[in-house]
Amino acid sequence: MRIAPYLRAHKLLFAILLLALGAAGVERYLNSHYRYLQPRSNPRGAPQLQGEALQDLAAVLQTLYPEGAEANLAAGQARLEQGKLQEARLLLEKALEADRRNQQLLFLYARLLLDQGEAPEKVKAVVDELGRYFPRSREKVEEFFSQASKGKIRFEGGGLY
Repeated sequence: MRIAPYLRAHKLLFAILLLALGAAGVERYLNSHYRYLQPRSNPRGAPQLQGEALQDLAAVLQTLYPEGAEANLAAGQARLEQGKLQEARLLLEKALEADRRNQQLLFLYARLLLDQGEAPEKVKAVVDELGRYFPRSREKVEEFFSQASKGKIRFEGGGLY
């Protein structure tokens, strides 16, 4: 069996593989050393920034796009991480004014309302909006908020109690 023609034919694939492995190694090193990414919550989830990296990104985005939804969402997440719930709420509400169809934003805002002890009707309205815009995830989102609210919010019959 001659291996030389096989290796010549796949030389580009081997080079790409080596580059990918090198990039993965660098990313793993940076993440373990600086801890700027949150661990993935599931295999399909994208890694998210956290800590100082998130705060720096939020500051840059707010400088460039002070009225933008993404800038205010990033700043709101950074404030939530710091435990500044009221500041986070104001930023998330500002982001909602710019973009009502952002799944992450709606979910985070509903969770914040629930954590702050808002009326179940208000939380349910945001969750219903989330379900309208993203029907494929509606069932899981409703189940999450039913459990998180300890039964105060129900979605089956349309009633809250």
